[in-house]
Amino acid sequence: MPLGPFLVEEGGRLTFRIKDTQPGFSFQWRNRRFAVRLADRKLYFAAPVGRVPSTAAGATRRDGALALLACLRQSLPAGWVMRLLPDHRIQIETEQTLEWPATVAALMTPIIALVLCAAPVLDLIDENGLA
Repeated sequence: MPLGPFLVEEGGRLTFRIKDTQPGFSFQWRNRRFAVRLADRKLYFAAPVGRVPSTAAGATRRDGALALLACLRQSLPAGWVMRLLPDHRIQIETEQTLEWPATVAALMTPIIALVLCAAPVLDLIDENGLA
């Protein structure tokens, strides 16, 4: 049975639909697009989670947003990175090792853990008007 870039085999094990590729997929959660890529037995996650106001929006609002980002960076789980992209988007990134061959459940478990860990970060971003 096909599942995105994978085929689900007997017992729920995943194989790649196209060999020698770096499969990936994305999903929406809390109005954000989370991108997942699999390479070298690791799952790589990236999601733009907010936006810092430009200087045209007012220095006070921008300064407050940058101060919040500094605090958020210090409170992220180990292995997470928060980046401010050139277009003012705030992006979180992390990676996790995935034993291969994996089952559908083994693929979904770290994805669910990721969104649960991201929830407090998204709450603070939303509450401060940076969504």
